[in-house]
Amino acid sequence: MNNPRDHHYVPQFYLRNFACDPERKKIRTLARNGEYAVWAERSIEGLGFEKDLYVHSYAGIPVSVEETINRSVETPISQSDTWAKIQSGRTDSLDRSDKPVLYALLRHLEARTPHYLASQSELAQLAGQADSDIQFSDEEKEHYAEMRANPGLTKEIFNYMSASADWTEAAYRGCGITVVRTAKPLRASTTPVLVTGAPEHPSLRLPLPGMVPYMYNLVVNPTTVVNLVLADFGDAFLNVEQGEDFRLGMNRHFMGQFGHFPRVRHMITDAGEELVRDMTWATTGC
Repeated sequence: MNNPRDHHYVPQFYLRNFACDPERKKIRTLARNGEYAVWAERSIEGLGFEKDLYVHSYAGIPVSVEETINRSVETPISQSDTWAKIQSGRTDSLDRSDKPVLYALLRHLEARTPHYLASQSELAQLAGQADSDIQFSDEEKEHYAEMRANPGLTKEIFNYMSASADWTEAAYRGCGITVVRTAKPLRASTTPVLVTGAPEHPSLRLPLPGMVPYMYNLVVNPTTVVNLVLADFGDAFLNVEQGEDFRLGMNRHFMGQFGHFPRVRHMITDAGEELVRDMTWATTGC
């Protein structure tokens, strides 16, 4: 049993899409265990939680946003027509009308994980270093300086982002979303949103000097990934099917995410020759 103060940072309605049993209570994952990675069938209820993740202190009083997350984000998304299409495997029927829910789901799952919280803390420290490789804007430097001066502010901002989609509404305008379907299974992760490079395009939003084009990727069921780019594309939406090369490449990206970031604790994947081959590739750096 989980401790009552353990907060799930991966919604169980999301994980159940990858269930391997009729009751939809288990998934197959590769998990960190010291220097080893161990593959097994694991209980969904026992995955993706961290103590007091959605609790911060306000005027010395603990404030939890977990109920707000459930009420304002998880429940509306999980009960939407869009999620019904995904859950039932009808992702070929996703269309432009589903774009707002897909966008909200992706940005929400991006921002609510321990990995995201740790990254914000690391950026705050880097912004205070004169020799940082990242070119922070003056506004960002001021923001991160405030976070360094007030250690509790990082957690408060994290909780606000986890409990609301308001922070990202402005970026929705002009974004491009592509639903990509594959014939065979894709991997996924308990840090669900994977950031990868994107093709160069003048409409992509790259707010800081030196940034390279990027996109967000969220695998929503075993054979469907949603790609998001922040751009000025009007109302761009595509739903396409891609071949085996795309699937293999995406799966290697998830292997790289799992191998590189310590807070990515579980990779959702079947076992087999492909997993062994990709683990060997990741280990040798080839």
